[in-house]
Amino acid sequence: MKSILRLVLVFIATCICSSALVVARNTQTPSGERISISDRRGGKVVIARIWHGRTRSSRADEYYEYLNEAGVKKIQAIEGNLGVQVLRRTTRGITEFTVISYWESIEAIQRFAGKNYEKTHNLPKDHLYLLELEPRVKHFEVVLDARK
Repeated sequence: MKSILRLVLVFIATCICSSALVVARNTQTPSGERISISDRRGGKVVIARIWHGRTRSSRADEYYEYLNEAGVKKIQAIEGNLGVQVLRRTTRGITEFTVISYWESIEAIQRFAGKNYEKTHNLPKDHLYLLELEPRVKHFEVVLDARK
């Protein structure tokens, strides 16, 4: 009888706590790397896609305008996109841009970048502005966003 009661109590406790449960699922990326994306029951999974590029500072304003028109606005229009940030930093004549786009799922990212979503999705004129074309982007699960 005690073992049945104990089993019932464990079941009830499991049911009560299930809304806060985080289950990790392993996903194999197109390059073969295994990543873990959490499935937050009762919460929202957000994936950040991070791209980086560098240009000469003399062309930074021009490139930013192009990046915004040809890239950022397209990203924002895709179903499943949750927003975009563009970061900019200038050091010794070189301006770096980092674009962080936020997505509700890998499938949403694939609507933008295709099946091989880890590969950089270069804009048509990136080769005219950027000092090099980076081959890959990075994806991270957002576990905390404490911006005010």
